[in-house]
Amino acid sequence: MDLFGNRILVIEDDEEMGSLLKDFLSSEGYQVDFVDNGSDGFRKLARQSFNLIITDVRMPGLSGLDILPGMKKLQPQAFIIVITAFGSDEVYRKAFERGASVYLTKPVHLPKLGVMIHKLLPTTIVEEDKDGWNSDHLPRKVG
Repeated sequence: MDLFGNRILVIEDDEEMGSLLKDFLSSEGYQVDFVDNGSDGFRKLARQSFNLIITDVRMPGLSGLDILPGMKKLQPQAFIIVITAFGSDEVYRKAFERGASVYLTKPVHLPKLGVMIHKLLPTTIVEEDKDGWNSDHLPRKVG
């Protein structure tokens, strides 16, 4: 099964959390890039297109909240999921004011995240038969 066209960028300074998100999303069929700080995330967004961005709030240097307006300016079509271990009403408000689509607190429940992403992103699944084609040779829409 291949979910193509849906690229996700994960911006997370905690290497373990970033790796967990990347592995989970890759296993769900998404193309996933990972960077460990806001500056690298912003540079990657300037060079490549993504359908969805997952960013931590608190990171060294530029925070997720710092780069949110720029993310929306560079890629207005992208959905942005903000995650934080340090949630507050103020951070919640600022995240949405600056362009977040979804706000989640850590620990992130991966199956819930998967369902949320499936709802946000259009999903085209191609199931291949033994000859490398899907049964009707056309992708089918799911979700």
